[in-house]
Amino acid sequence: MIAIGILIMLKNLDLIWFSWHSLWALWPVLLILWGISVLPVKDYIKLIISFVAVVVGVWVVSTQPDINTFGFRWHRNNHDWQVKYDTDSTFQADENYTEPFDKAIKSGTVYLDAAAGSFKVGDSTENLYDFAKSGSNIHYQTSVEKDSTSAIIRLKLKEGQINTGVGGESHIKLNLKPVWDINFSVGAADMQMDLSKYKVRSIKVEGGASSIYLKVGDLNEDQHIKIAAGASSIHILVPKGRACEVKTNTVLSSRELQGFNRIERHLYRTNNYNTAKIKTNIDVDAAVSSLNVEQY
Repeated sequence: MIAIGILIMLKNLDLIWFSWHSLWALWPVLLILWGISVLPVKDYIKLIISFVAVVVGVWVVSTQPDINTFGFRWHRNNHDWQVKYDTDSTFQADENYTEPFDKAIKSGTVYLDAAAGSFKVGDSTENLYDFAKSGSNIHYQTSVEKDSTSAIIRLKLKEGQINTGVGGESHIKLNLKPVWDINFSVGAADMQMDLSKYKVRSIKVEGGASSIYLKVGDLNEDQHIKIAAGASSIHILVPKGRACEVKTNTVLSSRELQGFNRIERHLYRTNNYNTAKIKTNIDVDAAVSSLNVEQY
């Protein structure tokens, strides 16, 4: 817990940048530390060896010019860490799914039950949806249920597929016409979701250690956003002038809520929340997190 707190503090001070999801690259250090703990030597020697092991592990990762982890890369430019995502022009899918759009569809629900990985949502399509995955040995299966005016899309791991914890990179595109409810259940994930072009009524994200970027648009009805995750970096953008409430249930959290007033512990609202007829409600439940909610 001390180490996690130090990492969050350094990240908030912009002394380091990292994605919680990418820290899995250091998982072998845990095995090393476990091995050191059972060595028949004095405790102070174990402490010294453990410290050296951690420093060496971090140094090895930080000095590599290009480390490929779960579908994106770390780049070190003038000691400034940043995440570089592949663009659509370079993204080479090895698995594709789609469904033609029916003009009668007015609303849609998406369920994604996925492995760990990198997920990008935001581009539009003339189809009902497009799903493309690249990398890893994880494979998905899809189904679509329709009635006269709505559709339910299910994207999940194939039956019998073992979740190895590495899910590659996935791109999801949705049609702009329906009103959407989005439900994601993923492992340790790096999620880039620009939903500002979509009409989104509700968003629910459940995941492990995650880096989540979420941008929503100005829908002409109430919006509900629920995020439950492990150690996470969460950045949410809502339209300027939109009445918004943020509820948090987090441990060792860094909160940056621009344009919000503190109502009580773990509850924040914009000035116009009580008088507005249309609102966005955000509920964040994360173990250890950095939370940033802002208006754009």
